Amino acid sequence: MDAAARGRFRPPGREAWRAFAHRLTASLRYTLSAGATGLLALVCCGPLLAVGALSPAGPGLLALRPVLRWTRRFADVHRRRAGALLGADIPPAGGTPTGFRALLTDRATWSCLGWLGLHALTGTAVGALALGLCGGVLSWLTTPLWWWAVPHAEFAVWEIASWPAALAAVALAPVYAGLAGLLLPALARGHAGMTRALLGPRRGRASLARRVEELTVSRAEALDAHAAELRRIERDLHDGAQAGLVAVSLRLGLIRRALEGRPEALPELVDATQRLAEQTLSSLRATVRAIHPPVLDDHGLAEAARGLAANCPVPTDLDVETVPPGTRAPAAVEAAAYFVLAEALTNVARHSGAARAAVRLAVTPDLIRVSVRDDGRGGAAEGPGTGLRGIRRRVAALDGVTDLSSPPGGPTLLRVELPCGS
Repeated sequence: MDAAARGRFRPPGREAWRAFAHRLTASLRYTLSAGATGLLALVCCGPLLAVGALSPAGPGLLALRPVLRWTRRFADVHRRRAGALLGADIPPAGGTPTGFRALLTDRATWSCLGWLGLHALTGTAVGALALGLCGGVLSWLTTPLWWWAVPHAEFAVWEIASWPAALAAVALAPVYAGLAGLLLPALARGHAGMTRALLGPRRGRASLARRVEELTVSRAEALDAHAAELRRIERDLHDGAQAGLVAVSLRLGLIRRALEGRPEALPELVDATQRLAEQTLSSLRATVRAIHPPVLDDHGLAEAARGLAANCPVPTDLDVETVPPGTRAPAAVEAAAYFVLAEALTNVARHSGAARAAVRLAVTPDLIRVSVRDDGRGGAAEGPGTGLRGIRRRVAALDGVTDLSSPPGGPTLLRVELPCGS
């Protein structure tokens, strides 16, 4: 057998057996608990029907509300257990009604009642089958002990009248174990799928709930990014323009004193004051450009990207695909794309150790795509306070998508998509 054939027929490794054992154990726990709670639901179905029949009367009406609440809580427990088995979060089908009328007319309440009746049958059956398979494994595995203790007992499959027959019966234990390995995961996932279908939200409502959650998170991130941007502007004004204006004011005071006592020092003081004023103006221009780069209004995103690529310390190749002239994305989207590209190239220059970078910019009427690739060391992480985290927040605020690939050793690829209709 050649190496390729040996690779195809390689026996399962330790990790595969460990995963199978974990899946089988989880399925066994789920099916046994489903059997126990299914039996409980089967016992409770009679009183529930009685309460429903008596609900038009006073006593039944008083008991109906706690019964419905108990049913919903009972179903919620199994909804979470089904989600844990399936490896997916199953949100509830609706909210929690506060009033009795809302509880009675809520569709989720009736879904829980329908699930309870179905679970009473399927859960009991699944649990009984799981218990029977496990009991069969233990029973046939210990057949010699049973025959030694009770030699004249009757066994279900064949009569055991000797030690060889008792030892041969042990061979049925692996058969039952194999059946359990095949059936229990399928039964558990089938019952969990039924629970998700009945207790989870409908597909349209589930996608709407996920969308609302995504928008809530992106709104919170946008507020955080806005607050961080305001703090940065305040810090830049405080450390740059304000400090420069204070220095200019002090220099003007020195000039006033020189006018009174040392006129020969005036030229030097005026020159120093002029330099401070120019530095302060430069600081103000930098702060204004950080708020909204004027190059976007004057020349557009493509020219702004060319300027960023040309000024990057790492040699950068730029590929721009734009729509026909005159078609522009919204100003907020263009500004976000500009700052994403600026921050990405700053990260390349400071942290990547790259010898070369490549930028691809594609602008369409509906979408702006930005990708930045470098041949550096890789391993870029989105830690708190990092530029990559800021990029993701800025993009999420506009309902965009950020994708980062940076394996150790490189290369690093950052892809961003910004919808122009947000």
